[in-house]
Amino acid sequence: MPIDSLVKKPLLLSAMLLAGVALAGCAADGPVKGTAEAIGMATTPQEAKAFVRATRPSEMEYIPVGTTIPVAQLCPGPNPPPAYTPSGQSAHFAAPKPLVDPSAPCKPRADFKGIQTRLEAQQKTNEAAGETAKALGAATTPPKPAQIPPAN
Repeated sequence: MPIDSLVKKPLLLSAMLLAGVALAGCAADGPVKGTAEAIGMATTPQEAKAFVRATRPSEMEYIPVGTTIPVAQLCPGPNPPPAYTPSGQSAHFAAPKPLVDPSAPCKPRADFKGIQTRLEAQQKTNEAAGETAKALGAATTPPKPAQIPPAN
């Protein structure tokens, strides 16, 4: 049995060394990567196509998971919100704290009204296009199934 372990150790070490060299060839630019590319174990990434470079921003900004995005609150409108009047079981508790700071900057309501009117106009356009497509689909007769002669 001791002879088997003496034979297995060099094979295991050489396999680990070969795997390490192969992984090093893919890791970074250097002499190992050049050799790995020459024998076909590593590749160089291709440059992006022109349409990809044109449509994607050069600097991608990712928002990490778990971060909160600061959002400006909506400015108060002409009608103030109703006063908090606790009822039922909540009458035993204090008034809830506001979600946003009242002194923080706010977004004007006119911006949201403009967005709302544009979205409603787009909705009407989409509904009209859907009705047109539905009318064209109803006027078209479906094709007849293909007639395949029996193979017997």
